[in-house]
Amino acid sequence: MSARIMKPNVSDESKSVKFSEIYDPEDLYIEGVVIEDCTISKLEAKGIEFINVIFRNVRFEDVVLNLTYLRDVLFEKCDLSNAQFERLTMKRVLFDHCQMTGVMMADSRLSDVTFSNCNLQLAGFGYSKQKFVCYESCIVREAEFFENDWKKVYFEKCEMTGANLANTPLKGIDISRSTFNAMTVRIEDLKGCIVNEEQARAFSQLLGLVVKDTGFMSDESP
Repeated sequence: MSARIMKPNVSDESKSVKFSEIYDPEDLYIEGVVIEDCTISKLEAKGIEFINVIFRNVRFEDVVLNLTYLRDVLFEKCDLSNAQFERLTMKRVLFDHCQMTGVMMADSRLSDVTFSNCNLQLAGFGYSKQKFVCYESCIVREAEFFENDWKKVYFEKCEMTGANLANTPLKGIDISRSTFNAMTVRIEDLKGCIVNEEQARAFSQLLGLVVKDTGFMSDESP
């Protein structure tokens, strides 16, 4: 995990439970437990809060959670594919080796969040604010990041082909250690983005430039 991102404050010594044992639709505050080896199925709730919680080997199936609040939460080897968490707030949260294909986190607020070794293909983060967020060794192919407000967002060794970053200013964002074949991005939003030489060539095509290697050497060269 990047040292720049704060880790969640969680403990393996917390009580281990199944979600069905503690969920109460009349009391949507869950704190200080390890939820593991279970499936959360056909759950729809608004305003649920998870504080100091570990989810381990949990499958989210037909889950719609709006206005959810997560603080100091770890998701380890969970399957959140196609789960809907719109208008989500996360502080000090880690997703570790999670399957998150098609997860929806649009219009959300992320602070000190790490996605490590996760599959985020087709994930939706549109209209979100992200501050101190790291994507490391993740698949983010065709993920939606349009209309985002980013500050201190890092992409480390990610596969980003087809990601949509339209209307998301990339000044100061370093994608030089990640890979992509194509990406949706506005020319004006690329200003200040940190890229490697190969990526610079790819982005130059957006400007209609043709990069030609002439092999030219000046007369002063040895």
